[in-house]
Amino acid sequence: MVDNIRQHAYRILPKNEGFSSTNGSNGKGVDIANGISVRTEYPGSHMVTALRVVAASIGVLVVCKSTLCDRGLEHMYRICLNSRFFQSVYFETIFATLCYAIIIPICPWLVDKLRCMDKFKINPSVKYESVSVTKIVRDALFYTIPLMLLDTFMVKKYEGVGIDPVIWHAKRQSAIQTTRALPESAPSTFDLIWQLVASIIVYDAIFFLIHLLLQKIRVLYKYVHKHHHDHGMLHAHVTNQLSVVERITLVLSANFSLKIFYSHPLTRTVFIPVFIWMLVENHSGYDMPIGLHRLLPFGLAGGPIKHFEHHVNGQRCYQPFFTYLDTLLNHISCINLKMR
Repeated sequence: MVDNIRQHAYRILPKNEGFSSTNGSNGKGVDIANGISVRTEYPGSHMVTALRVVAASIGVLVVCKSTLCDRGLEHMYRICLNSRFFQSVYFETIFATLCYAIIIPICPWLVDKLRCMDKFKINPSVKYESVSVTKIVRDALFYTIPLMLLDTFMVKKYEGVGIDPVIWHAKRQSAIQTTRALPESAPSTFDLIWQLVASIIVYDAIFFLIHLLLQKIRVLYKYVHKHHHDHGMLHAHVTNQLSVVERITLVLSANFSLKIFYSHPLTRTVFIPVFIWMLVENHSGYDMPIGLHRLLPFGLAGGPIKHFEHHVNGQRCYQPFFTYLDTLLNHISCINLKMR
């Protein structure tokens, strides 16, 4: 990996912002900053501006037509409630697997085939790497079976959304669960949006702390996290290159982030593809105009650029989506260095 990145060291970064290749059991690497070619102008800047205008317009429209949006959500939720798949205790596990199976091979694969998208590569050697169907099926089973076992024996409790606790008590009388107790009405558009955003922000903070420990504690890096960094050039399938501990931690952290805000089952359903898209985008190796890090101003989000840097240099960029905790950590590190 070190030689591969040395040969193709190239970044779309501000001048003098170097990075290192990951190497060793603690994530430390060899500085390759001098081998970096710099492009100061982002090729999709006009597209980013247009997308920001579109996003702002949609936001204004949702606020102005909130009643209409609420009716649309209610109609959509009624359709979901009539679906046996949505009622099933296995819905979220299977839906997450399907979302990942659709996003991974289609979106990064399609982008890789379009030569006009090459200008958005973080590194010119970035390339989509196909995996066998056997591996995809094996990974899917490896992910779903443990979670489906939990789904089978645990009562799904969605608190704060109008479900009578008596229903949960009645479900506990059965050792095997087949259906979920679901609320009768959909959330408001406002509730869905704020629960979705708040859950992503909390997950980001939780995983920052976990990620920092995985990188800094040698034993954890070697036996838990190192597998995720065991690759050549970063590509989308690295998203799912996780140890069992990491996989369980990711799922539990996301679930906790949703539960503390009493997120509605429909919010949780929307959360799944959004969350998976953001994870896959981070590992894609492309700096796309539609990325959250491009749409949000002031460098609030890190996106695939920062995550690419993390995979080359395990010493920084621990947040999966945003940047404020990484910035705070950098400030603390600078203060400590000055005090020495």
